Amino acid sequence: MSPRSPREISVLVPEHLPPLYPDDPTRIGPYLVLGRLGQGASGTVYAAVDAASPTAGERLVAVKVVKAPAPGPEREALVRRLTALSQVDPARVVVPLAFDGRADRPWLAMPYMEGQRLSHFITKRGGLGTGKLLALAVGLAEGLSALHARGVAHGSLNHERVLLESHGPHIMDCAVADAHTAGSGATWMSPERYRGAAASPAADVFAWGAVTAYAGTGRLPFGPGEPEEIAGRAAAGEHNLTGLPKGLVPLVSRSLDPDPDARPSLNEVIGSVLAVWQRENGREGSGPPDRDEVAALMEREWRAVEPAQRVPRVIRLEGRPPRRLPRRAPILVGAGVLAAVLVGAGVWGVVRLAGSSDDEALVAGTEQEASPSPSPEEAPRTLVVRFDPAEQENVVEGPWVYTPVDRDDEPQRGQGVPTHQDWAAQWEEAGEPASAVIDPEAEVLCAKFCAAPDHVFLDEEGRGTWELTGRDFIDYLSWGPVVIVEVTFSEEEPAEGGPREIVQVTELFTD
Repeated sequence: MSPRSPREISVLVPEHLPPLYPDDPTRIGPYLVLGRLGQGASGTVYAAVDAASPTAGERLVAVKVVKAPAPGPEREALVRRLTALSQVDPARVVVPLAFDGRADRPWLAMPYMEGQRLSHFITKRGGLGTGKLLALAVGLAEGLSALHARGVAHGSLNHERVLLESHGPHIMDCAVADAHTAGSGATWMSPERYRGAAASPAADVFAWGAVTAYAGTGRLPFGPGEPEEIAGRAAAGEHNLTGLPKGLVPLVSRSLDPDPDARPSLNEVIGSVLAVWQRENGREGSGPPDRDEVAALMEREWRAVEPAQRVPRVIRLEGRPPRRLPRRAPILVGAGVLAAVLVGAGVWGVVRLAGSSDDEALVAGTEQEASPSPSPEEAPRTLVVRFDPAEQENVVEGPWVYTPVDRDDEPQRGQGVPTHQDWAAQWEEAGEPASAVIDPEAEVLCAKFCAAPDHVFLDEEGRGTWELTGRDFIDYLSWGPVVIVEVTFSEEEPAEGGPREIVQVTELFTD
């Protein structure tokens, strides 16, 4: 039988989708995996393609591979939980579209939702204003009520498991109730949960109170410290609600009561928050707003949360995959699938596969001319340089443009992880732009941007440790942000007038 004829589908994906790790799956169930969306204590979430979906905007899904126990009673409990989650009202909860709890690596597929995590939003902007806070509080309580109606207690609600988008908040990561208490996790866990009790509606009310207090004040309600210290203050009821709108203080304080029996029910929470909203808007005595009015309230408050920009990728499907999977490239190979990816200016991927002669017309160029590479006698063998993918004239074949950089001070460590723009801005140009070729088998040690943007891989000197190859780094220069790297050139002299060859790349970064 002859191979199936190629066909293509278009998918809208996040503009800066982090790449897969070398050992990540390229197919999960019926879904083709494109990149990473995040990783946490309960599993890893991937951006994936539902090739059966009829429209480009709906083909992108989020697929989570869950850390699960071995087959047995606990695995069956996971299957029951996923089944119940799939029946939850999705208005305020991210629920499964499909799942396989009995797979070797259990997974669930969910709608891809665009927005910001509450933790990121508060870090950038501080505590919420009253309108947004009330909309968040009632939305989270509605979401927890929807879970409890199907017999599911979240058990792990925190500021990172709330997604804000233009229609209001959504509760995420409901598949597994963590018993995890490391770091500031104790802030969100009720005293009984911290001591090992099972997830319960009362424990979720406690988490609701902690998240609401954090969102309204921009501070952790039990303060910073070791988990044992935080848990001790929670068990003693020593919370700080200074700065929270006065109308919410009694309700949130009761929600954080160490005694689960003293906490309000979610129905009481919703009614009390709506009563505060009515007082704030001069509508006392008018009766509680109905569900449509509450939805309109949340959409009005959160419509300014802009979704991340998405760009088209064209996925080319063929009947037979190659025998070997590349470590990382814009070609995704699964069982029976070859995916060639077009991303914004990175449309070169398909052109490269097709062997087109029109590469120059499709590659985002730059009017700046790179100066000829200096001879080995004029330049040291090792340099710290800046690579800006936007400056590359030919992202497929090179040579690749770099600019020498330097700095007078030592990078400040322990100040938080800077963005790529902030990090690059700390370095000053120390020479004219030049060009080089990159050995596809060069040794590459990535720290963050050319490895996996959700993580940092550093040694004590701020040098990358994630091992890749020159071929991977060349791929990165077609789509990634600017990076600061130390490069080592080959000892062999280039051909007369030709560029030097880079044989080692080490990304420099800080935390």
